[in-house]
Amino acid sequence: MPTLKDVAKKAGVAPSTVSRVINDSSRISEETKFKVRKIMDEIGYHPNINARNLVKQRSHNLGLVIPYSTEEAFADPFYSEILRGIGVLAHSKGFNLLLLTSNGEEEEKKTVLNAVRGKQIDGVLLLRAKKEDELIDELTKINFPFVIVGRPEEKDKYYWVNNDNITASEKVVDYLIKNGHRKIAMIIGDDNYIMNNDRLEGYKRAFEKNGLKINNDLILRSDNTDHQNIYMLSQQMIKEHPEITAFYGMSDTMAYTIMQAMNDMNVKIPEDISIVGFNNNPMSKIVSPPLTTVDINIYLLGNKATELLIGVINGQVDKYQHTIVPTNIIERDSCKKIK
Repeated sequence: MPTLKDVAKKAGVAPSTVSRVINDSSRISEETKFKVRKIMDEIGYHPNINARNLVKQRSHNLGLVIPYSTEEAFADPFYSEILRGIGVLAHSKGFNLLLLTSNGEEEEKKTVLNAVRGKQIDGVLLLRAKKEDELIDELTKINFPFVIVGRPEEKDKYYWVNNDNITASEKVVDYLIKNGHRKIAMIIGDDNYIMNNDRLEGYKRAFEKNGLKINNDLILRSDNTDHQNIYMLSQQMIKEHPEITAFYGMSDTMAYTIMQAMNDMNVKIPEDISIVGFNNNPMSKIVSPPLTTVDINIYLLGNKATELLIGVINGQVDKYQHTIVPTNIIERDSCKKIK
């Protein structure tokens, strides 16, 4: 069995340097870390993680909190892509991922706090931002490291990573308006999720910016945004408001459902109705027609959030901060210009 000293000898460094590389010390350069880790792989050296964790009181696990059950989460390409961004960065820093899923707010809080008390995790990534979030309050009380992917209510109080959803939403609705659309429908999800309200605010700002009156009859709020409900609601909106020329899907998965609902009504896209989405999930370029959407750089969101959380865990970041990941519109074939 190769030892730590064997790695040090082959790498031409001191055993203490190898130990610091294993612990991802900021005192060691990235070049040296890469060299030492490569040699560890080559000779098959595996540090005794359990012994190291006992000494440091570390699990080297990051807890991931998603707002759905595991089955629902992996049905949404957004979560697959953000987990890829999280996983790559976590692995490079010697951390594993532990999914903390639940079917309700109380169960979620209990699951996460049990993992914290049981020292199963070193930090938490919350893959959503909610109003009056009891889990955030509990984690703050016990001073446990966590990072929010999303904008919290108190912007200067927490560590978080997000897009500017208001501006991004304003831009995509402005894009539709510039292409001649005035009757733009949207279905907005649960009011408790801050992202939904930000994207609605962007919709309204685009109309105000262009001096247009907002038709509230074309904005429908529904706490239930599963496939069946969105399918039914989008068809209902078109039947009640045949003047609609564009549909704004609050997410790409919602847009896919709207596209299916329109196809089943023989409403042609984009000849009869234009559709835009939000997120730029990998599937958006292969649906028919390919979906015009907002690229929110999902992978980078996960990567930046993980980098920030590990910095907090290691004591390298000790003041609240946030990162805004840029967005851009991806024009595809689901929209057309009208007179």
